[in-house]
Amino acid sequence: MPLRSPAHRPRALRAGATSAVLLALAACGTTPASSPAPSSGTSAPPAASSPTAPTAVPTPADGEQSASPRPAPTVTPTPTATPTPTATPTPTAAGSASPAPAPVTRRKPGWALDRIDQRTRTLDARYTVTHQGQGVTVYVVDGLFDVKNPELGGRASVGLKSGRGCALEDGTDHGLFVAGIIGGRRTGVAQRARLVAVGALNGCEGGSGDETEAQQRARVVRALTWVAKNGRRPGVVNLSLNVDAPAPTVAAAVQAVVDAGLTVVASAGNRGEDACRFPPAGLPSVVTVAASTRQDRDAGLNHGRCVDLFAPGEDVDSVVNEGLDPDRVVTSEGAATSWAAPYVSGAAALYLSAHPEASPAQVERWLVGHATRGALRGNLHGSPNRLLHVRGL
Repeated sequence: MPLRSPAHRPRALRAGATSAVLLALAACGTTPASSPAPSSGTSAPPAASSPTAPTAVPTPADGEQSASPRPAPTVTPTPTATPTPTATPTPTAAGSASPAPAPVTRRKPGWALDRIDQRTRTLDARYTVTHQGQGVTVYVVDGLFDVKNPELGGRASVGLKSGRGCALEDGTDHGLFVAGIIGGRRTGVAQRARLVAVGALNGCEGGSGDETEAQQRARVVRALTWVAKNGRRPGVVNLSLNVDAPAPTVAAAVQAVVDAGLTVVASAGNRGEDACRFPPAGLPSVVTVAASTRQDRDAGLNHGRCVDLFAPGEDVDSVVNEGLDPDRVVTSEGAATSWAAPYVSGAAALYLSAHPEASPAQVERWLVGHATRGALRGNLHGSPNRLLHVRGL
């Protein structure tokens, strides 16, 4: 079946229903959200090494003078031995160790960012990380999007155009919304990661109904092949799209990207079916992501044993192009695994920022192993009970 484009209405992002290449996007509109406060740039203090908080020095009450100790009698100090100068340490082959960066807190983020940096559902209106994706490139294999959107902070560029010419400012809302979740300055998990738009769909509208299934798959393979040849490490590839049936050419192209040292994250799909049936979800070398709700429940989309973990995918914040101030934050209506996957891609960028030499397998092990277990409630339809967690990065 042909690929349907997301409709470009001012306040709506709509998904195609069934297609050979299927954007993993439910019928998700967007509504204006109260903009999260920009990062203050003030680093939060590092966590204390001991659970016991230091005792605060009492502050004098208004109008009251601080008590001062009586001056002690003057005595002649006894000379002490001259201390031996400390030898300057010799740098190792790896160079001198630099101090770890201090945590940075964003206040009043959207609920999704607030949720993934803590273990429980009790939100604290903060999102705190130490590494922010600096030094990492995330390749957004999707419809082209406006890389000049203010939310992307001048860190986005075009890697590969998808085919028919179009002005980037008319690019897809789907691709831009995904990019904003990964690396938006207010809405992104990794707000200092570089973003590269890699066009995998034809034209400006996120796909073209006049293409055959083979042509659509070939376009996705072309995009992945470009990333495998041109991608820079450390890097992450986000695939918020799926194929309706097993596709050996797509699987081989994904594996080539992984073999090049890039971590691949894919959406599980939105059909409410077994994710194993909709590659690249379920491929052995891919991190497959299902969508959770703000009530910590399965969003009811694709599921099963091929899912690696859940991430927020309902009522999440990002930006779109059409019909709104491009600097306005909007909230998705409904749920989509297209929105869940970029939270995990952003988390992978955080990890690689701290561990730039990590392999894709090591990144996947960390994401799965560090996830919050048992957080999700209700029937998960065979999916593992693991929710993305980024605190500590």
